[in-house]
Amino acid sequence: MNNPPRATTVATETATAGPIDAFRDTHGLFTMVAVDQRGSLRHMLSTGRQHSATDDQLTDFKAAVIDAVSGTASGVLLDRDFGLSAAQRSQCPVILAADVLSASQPGGPVDVALLDDDVTAETVHRFGAAALKFLLPWHPDRRHEAVDLAHEFMAHCKDLGLPGVLEGVVRPREGSSASPEGFAEALVTAAADLAETEPDLYKTEVVYTSHDDHDLATATSRAITDTLSCPWVVLSSGVSAAHFPAAAAAAAQGGASGFLAGRAVWSEATTAEDPVGYLRAHAAPNLQAITDRVRAAS
Repeated sequence: MNNPPRATTVATETATAGPIDAFRDTHGLFTMVAVDQRGSLRHMLSTGRQHSATDDQLTDFKAAVIDAVSGTASGVLLDRDFGLSAAQRSQCPVILAADVLSASQPGGPVDVALLDDDVTAETVHRFGAAALKFLLPWHPDRRHEAVDLAHEFMAHCKDLGLPGVLEGVVRPREGSSASPEGFAEALVTAAADLAETEPDLYKTEVVYTSHDDHDLATATSRAITDTLSCPWVVLSSGVSAAHFPAAAAAAAQGGASGFLAGRAVWSEATTAEDPVGYLRAHAAPNLQAITDRVRAAS
């Protein structure tokens, strides 16, 4: 499955520019930051501390992330629950999460998603959102359910007149998908299934735990590129912050149009004595380091 050079792919996407292209940077790439975490962020901010993080602390943390990166990021992803203050101060376009997420097993990974009925036209206006996002857990034994839910999300986006960012994640990682090669195959199959719902931007995971996975990550990305008719980006969850710049670059070599990264940009701030000070000093450089690697690989 040979792809055209990345420059050709970018040119093709630009020639058919649509609303989602408002989230590209000046190089034509998506260099975006995700801060839509809810329960997982509360857990991160509470770890090692005497008391659980409050709602106000989540709200303030998200706003601090946006203050630190919105001059560098091409877009930001926020949630309805704790992201309004951050959205109102963002200097770049906002994607609003339209998912209600939970885990079927206490303490387990997110593997259940529902469409958030409270993401209405009024909510979109209040956040100034220019796109919606839906995280969709994909399981090989429930493929039709995932496609139906993706269709529901994209129909909701159409009703609101907004582009849809569909995030396909393989859940759970078990059985044949537990190995890197099996995980890669599942990612490609999920992308092929969800492509029929015609998202405006697709977001997915990248196979990368060390430099040894570079070739597999690039080959997987080529296969995902071949199966999609829209641009796509990688997320940083599941990849260490140290490895993510290389992982995103490997994906870009295979045709990914950038990234929508969260933890790789700001996770270390959650355990810092002064989270806001850490974000001011490190979040934008972390983001720029990822962006530089992706630009060099594209």
